[in-house]
Amino acid sequence: MIKIAALVGDYWHSGDGAKAGLEAAIKRLPNIEVNLQYLTYEEVSQVLDEQPDLFINAKMNVLNPKDEQKITWLNAEVDRKIVNYVNEGGSFLAWHAGMAGYPSQTNYTQMLRGSFTYHPPGLHDVTYMQKEKTFSLSDEHYFVQCDVENTEVYLRSSGEAGDSIAGWQHSFGKGKVCCFTPAHTKEGMLDENISWLLAEKLNWMLTR
Repeated sequence: MIKIAALVGDYWHSGDGAKAGLEAAIKRLPNIEVNLQYLTYEEVSQVLDEQPDLFINAKMNVLNPKDEQKITWLNAEVDRKIVNYVNEGGSFLAWHAGMAGYPSQTNYTQMLRGSFTYHPPGLHDVTYMQKEKTFSLSDEHYFVQCDVENTEVYLRSSGEAGDSIAGWQHSFGKGKVCCFTPAHTKEGMLDENISWLLAEKLNWMLTR
């Protein structure tokens, strides 16, 4: 039984959309029985102690983006525990909002070797390009910074605002890290191309 723990949903992103997209991708995994657990940010430290096979973060760091005094959930203890978890053999997916609002000096962002920088307001026609396939959907067009010298870029994006990297992956210690920028809406997460690609990345992270 594979254990997957997922932190989803924030002020700007529907947890229901991420859950639907994740569950659809898991159904595409070949002959893998999965125990999927959703958790709150307060439970992250405890769940990491339980050593799941895969931890998914689809939640931005800032809890109250509309307030003047911003509150963030990633504290120093959890920052350290996430990186130790991967170093010791865990797999970690930073999905869409899971790259947003995390300071560059955190161990977390340094482990990801990249982060969200901005997106043009609203939804746009975004073309996603793999080596062997190109597809388009209506999405937030994430622009990121990425340490391309120290990771493998597997997905790029293009839209009216320009071009960006959209997905990358690498080994980290004994574990694996994958960053995946699409998608913002439930419809985007359930898009067949996105669903198959996410399943492919889940399979990569779960393969030892």
